Amino acid sequence: MSLVSATWADEQIGAFRVFDDHPNVVVLDGEIGINTPLEFRRALTAAPQADVVVLNSPGGLVASGLILANDIHDRALSTVIPEGAGCYSACAFVFFAGAERLVEGELGVHQMYGTNDTSGVQARVSDIIEALEQFGTPTSVVTRMFRTPSDDMYVFSSSEIDSLAINVLGPTVLADLSGLGLASPAFDTVERTSTVASTPPDAAPNGGLRLALYGGLDFYGSDISSERTEDAVECASMCLYEDQCLAFTFNANPRLSRGPNCFLKGGVERLEAYADAMSGIFLFPEDGDAITYSIGAIDPTQDVLPRQGLSGRDFNTSPERGISSPGACRMACVDDNACRAFTYDSRLKQCYLKHNVGTAFASTNLTSGIKRGATFPPIDVIDLSE
Repeated sequence: MSLVSATWADEQIGAFRVFDDHPNVVVLDGEIGINTPLEFRRALTAAPQADVVVLNSPGGLVASGLILANDIHDRALSTVIPEGAGCYSACAFVFFAGAERLVEGELGVHQMYGTNDTSGVQARVSDIIEALEQFGTPTSVVTRMFRTPSDDMYVFSSSEIDSLAINVLGPTVLADLSGLGLASPAFDTVERTSTVASTPPDAAPNGGLRLALYGGLDFYGSDISSERTEDAVECASMCLYEDQCLAFTFNANPRLSRGPNCFLKGGVERLEAYADAMSGIFLFPEDGDAITYSIGAIDPTQDVLPRQGLSGRDFNTSPERGISSPGACRMACVDDNACRAFTYDSRLKQCYLKHNVGTAFASTNLTSGIKRGATFPPIDVIDLSE
């Protein structure tokens, strides 16, 4: 039994139905397949006055769901999940694309299938997050989606529908659709996986997983892998799916068009100021509040002096041992609380740490840096258990 009996529809186009008596409504009643976006455009041609898309779907192909969602968003159509209907998985993207949204049935989300396969998956995850952000999807919805395994389904309770501001009500979605017979009990025929309880995975009774974000701070070292990603959101998603990953740093420097820019971390041991960095660390209930980091900073984009030396007093008359690059010399100064500046000689491969800065002077073979105090409070703390 389908949501709307075929006898009610004046025309059926694939999974869509349109009605002469209700020219403002198109109904999606079925799985989202490879041809669904094209069928939707044909349905809109048959119902050019349509401003509401009624949804009853178990989901289907992610790519088709995103195309369908973008069409709805671009046309400023509204979406409704009526009582007795369900919208799950890829159908949820379609629902959140609505200019106005109303859930009276069930809305379910989960991870896309195949998130344990790194081949091409992260790009699709980035597409999903970008689309949901474009549609104004509440952050708490996105976190539930990506914390629910693909073989489960997180179904929002009626209280969550209200508290998470999932509904966006307006005159279009509140119009009387009863003439379509949309309250038929067809919901029971929708194939679903098991319903997840209202508490997200890994959440604790007194709080759950959080993500603290920092701008201009690099969690230096402790890398477990490095990847190329489109943005910091995709980098954070990769860390979320990696069991050993506790933190990450994303390098947003637009001049770095090749090579890895997302660095997944097994922990946080060393800190570096870096203006183009966006870093995040996952916090568990027992971790307490997010930390404000205060460090002696030598930002390579701001505090390093190329082709200059410094006359300040050196720690030693001989160069530091085992340091053979200006970057390593800079970090040696960062790590030493007594160090105020450094100078590195690239010709001799020698590093000198300094008690004070002194006077700068020009020299082709030298690179120097001056330490400053810097404080990095979290720019945002996202509760992933909401």
